[in-house]
Amino acid sequence: MALQFTEYEIPLLKALVKLGGSAKVSDVYPMVAQIMKSKLAKYPEELGTYKRGEIIWQNKTAWAREYVKRKGQLDASKWGVWKITQSGRERVRIFEESGRDPDEGLAKLHGVEEIEKPEEKPEEAFHKLEETQLHETGDILGVRGIVYEPINEQGVILLFAALAHELDFRIEGIRSRFPDALLRRKNVKGRWASCKAEFEYKASDFKIHGHDPRQCDLIICWQNDWKDCPVEVLSLKEKVKDFKE
Repeated sequence: MALQFTEYEIPLLKALVKLGGSAKVSDVYPMVAQIMKSKLAKYPEELGTYKRGEIIWQNKTAWAREYVKRKGQLDASKWGVWKITQSGRERVRIFEESGRDPDEGLAKLHGVEEIEKPEEKPEEAFHKLEETQLHETGDILGVRGIVYEPINEQGVILLFAALAHELDFRIEGIRSRFPDALLRRKNVKGRWASCKAEFEYKASDFKIHGHDPRQCDLIICWQNDWKDCPVEVLSLKEKVKDFKE
């Protein structure tokens, strides 16, 4: 069974860390090969080539590079140079400390597993995916100027921000690592208490992403599909019924 290109993401980010944070493309590939040495030995087909002559593992590294770039973990704004971002470093840190990839499961949620075609250039394939996703919408919502229901995590964040005041929340900050947000929440005494929250499209995505429930006070999602969730869940799908225009 061949390796998925997503399995090259961590090795790619590790390679950039080892190379001082940024490096020319020609220097990155050998470092990835060194990090992947034992795994490539178990999957010798990765050392082969596609019909057009491109080495398979290098092709998949290029796909991984394009994906982590779109997730904000790699900066490729300077031609011919790949640079790891703080978000990328944080992913490597979590992986090295826990042995768990915090991005595990994201490819399926992003629809990326459907587009891996060796004959396509990764830049073109990801662009097609993003164009398709841009024109996909949920059902009509009509709340606070938001036309459609969320279809992803970003939509959940947008909707929550629009409703936060009336839901008795104050947003202190939102970041790209777990947990997503630091909030203030009004309690029954009328006081404001700190609340660490994670945004998900579906509550069960929290489990798919491997998050630690002990480090989060609240899951804010569109749909609550996790019956025995160990963390309190705020389902915006239920709350918007009170805000329909």
